[in-house]
Amino acid sequence: MAPRRIGSIIGLRSEWVDRYRALHDNVFPGVLERLTRSNIRNYSIFLGPADADGDAGTDGRARTLFSYMEYVGENYSADMAAIAADETTERWWSLTDPMQLPLPERAEGEWWATLSEWHAFDAEERNPATRRLSFASRRPPDIPEEDLSRVRDVIGRAHVGIRTFRAFAARGHLYTYLEVTPEFAEVDFAEVFGRALGGRAQPTPMTEVFHTDGGPPPRKKVFVSGCFDMLHSGHVAFLEEAAGYGDLYVGIGSDATIHELKGRYTVNPEDERRYMIQALACVTECRVNSGRGMLDFEADLRRINPDILVTNEDGHLPGKEALCRSLGIEYRVLRRVPHAGLPARSTTALRVESRIPYRIDLAGGWLDQPYVSKFHPGPVLTISIEPTVEFNDRSGMASSTRRKAIELWRTNIPHGDRETLARALFGFENPPGTLEVAGSQDALGIVLPGLNRLDYSGDYWPGRIESVHDEEVLGWIEAHLSLVTLGPRVSDYTVINDTRIDVPGAKALADAACDCWNAVLARDVRAFGDAFRRSFEAQVTMFPRMVDDDIQAAIDRYRERTLGWKLSGAGGGGYLILVAEKPVENAMRIKIRRNDGD
Repeated sequence: MAPRRIGSIIGLRSEWVDRYRALHDNVFPGVLERLTRSNIRNYSIFLGPADADGDAGTDGRARTLFSYMEYVGENYSADMAAIAADETTERWWSLTDPMQLPLPERAEGEWWATLSEWHAFDAEERNPATRRLSFASRRPPDIPEEDLSRVRDVIGRAHVGIRTFRAFAARGHLYTYLEVTPEFAEVDFAEVFGRALGGRAQPTPMTEVFHTDGGPPPRKKVFVSGCFDMLHSGHVAFLEEAAGYGDLYVGIGSDATIHELKGRYTVNPEDERRYMIQALACVTECRVNSGRGMLDFEADLRRINPDILVTNEDGHLPGKEALCRSLGIEYRVLRRVPHAGLPARSTTALRVESRIPYRIDLAGGWLDQPYVSKFHPGPVLTISIEPTVEFNDRSGMASSTRRKAIELWRTNIPHGDRETLARALFGFENPPGTLEVAGSQDALGIVLPGLNRLDYSGDYWPGRIESVHDEEVLGWIEAHLSLVTLGPRVSDYTVINDTRIDVPGAKALADAACDCWNAVLARDVRAFGDAFRRSFEAQVTMFPRMVDDDIQAAIDRYRERTLGWKLSGAGGGGYLILVAEKPVENAMRIKIRRNDGD
């Protein structure tokens, strides 16, 4: 029975190109097995270049995907229905569908738009093809029928090396699928094909991102590591996606390690967490990591020797990436994408205390200490951060003050005058006799939503507070900030030694903070990045122990890709906060707390 040859197209959202290609390098084996059982053979997907003539008229939001496959069964509708009803395929589509953009030419009930075959050619000698190629071209709308015949003749006669040629038409475009031998010359084909179309269109090569001839690929080993406390749908969605790359091995942090990093005990002990993860069908093996610290899994990673290490944006670490590079392990960072139809989940959001926010100081930090602002007055800029991520303890996100807020208020910041509440929290954290007083920007940064300017002049409390709740400003900040985990400060870290606090240093810090405020209000990202960086440099000039060689190396890795950088809090670890024109790859994003109740 001759195979039925099918071509189809769909859009691929530009921001998902890398993820889509990565997924199709490691398709779920069950998906491939279902394709084989449903009589699909020689299935390829090709990706069109950005902004090329080959694109299918998508309005800049998408690239074009062209698929070609051969069906060798007898009941196409029944076989396609079996694919749609397959549970593994449904999970696969829950990952790929959000990346795609269906096009207008699709028929009712279609996701991919099926194309009409415009021309077919097969050589008399059907030697096995050594390569599969695809080209896309605009089809001149006014080309006469006799010219169409001439194009078909040219393709059939003019090219050594073509064994199979299929062309499909769609909304003014032609998509071609070729099987060719080494003698085939792409340049010659493009020139002749374009000339045959009257010189009014130039065929553009497409890139193959997927192919299967009906058999599953060899399995790879995949490793992930995490806490996985209070197992929820977000964990399962992440593990299922990671398992799409191969056999999944999971390492969980020990109770002791998590207490060191998070400053809290787990809800579920390590033996129970390991049991629950091991019970998931997508997991091959789960074990408790044998080490301590941010890279507690290193010895286990070396023992398992996986092909790929998968993490999400929250778990991305420059040190983790460097370790994989040194061991020749592929490193992949996934975005947080909930399973279709389910809400986004995090362990933090499920914990009782999760409604208490964190804070980030954007610029001017240290001016809330009288021993700095007495040299020159100036502002500290803070933003209150929703606890969508459980930030590490001792990482400069006001986690110590947040713990005091939980102790004082338990689950939520109460209603009332916000400055009065912040004073209460500041006093609770710094009772009479406190030797090292925590700056009031921590309490104010947690309690006051939005963006806040706190003006200090030689006192622990600001003389003036200005707040911004404008949605465009807050959304703009979120779009240009990214966080990279460096790890918490060591327990004996102190930043006070070797300080050089003076009038020039305090003035430089104050000036940079004022410039940062103006840049944010003007939504000038380059000025924002410059002032952000200058504020950090002024801090380091006065407090040189904020930065060590490892932190400087982390900054250097992002220097060319960003406009500005600083450390969270007093330095010595924590998070590297970056300003960039677009989100930094593999880095975390933040959500600014809006008005109470939002």
